[in-house]
Amino acid sequence: MDPGQLILPIMGIMIPIIAIVGGVGIALAAFRHQAKRAELEHQERMLAIEKGVPLPPAMLPPARRRNPYIWGFILIGFGLAMMVAMLIEGEPDWGWGLIFMLPGLGIFLASHLFSNAKQRENSA
Repeated sequence: MDPGQLILPIMGIMIPIIAIVGGVGIALAAFRHQAKRAELEHQERMLAIEKGVPLPPAMLPPARRRNPYIWGFILIGFGLAMMVAMLIEGEPDWGWGLIFMLPGLGIFLASHLFSNAKQRENSA
């Protein structure tokens, strides 16, 4: 058997494995780095409070406010796109579009109700 014929199947298996392990490793390293920075900033602020020194400015950026409706809109749009495509093709079964559209509507409504409840709680 030719060695080239043996190497190609092994490489076809090893490349995705190496990519996945490398990606997970990079993500873990980034998470550990961020956690270490937050811990060091916390220690610095505690030391400043103990000594009565004015607090240093926060080094970490403030948390981003995320749009709670985004996944609802994405799923609704995807479901509508599937339903329109099925309508154009003359497909009578629109159920596949509803599989994405209805959970999208549920996520959208849940986010909307949660936002309203949070606003009422903050105003009270």
